[in-house]
Amino acid sequence: MDIFTIFTKGGVVMYPILLCSIVSVAILLERLFALRKSRIISNGDLLMHLAEKHAWNDLKETAKKGEDLFSRVIYMTLDDPASETETQKTTEMYAKKMTEEIYSHTSIPGVMATLSPLLGLLGTVLGMIRIFNKFTEAGGNPMILAGGIWEALITTAAGLTVAIPSLIIYRFLTYTADKSVAELEFALEKFVILKGQNENGNKEI
Repeated sequence: MDIFTIFTKGGVVMYPILLCSIVSVAILLERLFALRKSRIISNGDLLMHLAEKHAWNDLKETAKKGEDLFSRVIYMTLDDPASETETQKTTEMYAKKMTEEIYSHTSIPGVMATLSPLLGLLGTVLGMIRIFNKFTEAGGNPMILAGGIWEALITTAAGLTVAIPSLIIYRFLTYTADKSVAELEFALEKFVILKGQNENGNKEI
């Protein structure tokens, strides 16, 4: 028996279960692309070098050209007048915005991991109702009952088959997002320290 036949025997609930698997895989691919290292910090060494030299104008122009999240936070911070006196608070404000972008969509595979086995259970219950209805109409023929139970269980198996990989995808994306946030926060903390040194130097003058 081929997969298409099994899918068909599973009934209409198999379609939303299939959709759950498609969504999980789509989110995995999208997040892998969005959370690649070059997307988080691509030219960190250059930006840190400019910050160490206190070349803030050059740093701002270089960060403006960058498409990674680190460059975007630095540019928005330096472009904000409040950064002259409140660098840390300004940086944290924009970093929080980037953090939300990093975690965007990562919870969806977790939702699919919860939803798909419930859909599978629903399909099984509906299948069992249909089987017992036929069983009654056929005058209690045990062959109908025995032959129909395995068809009713197809959706449960399909739901679990989707739920397990979806849960793994969710955990993996959460770990990747946590790691990306940690790298971004570490680099930004160094930037805040260097900017603070410059502010303290200006105050002394």
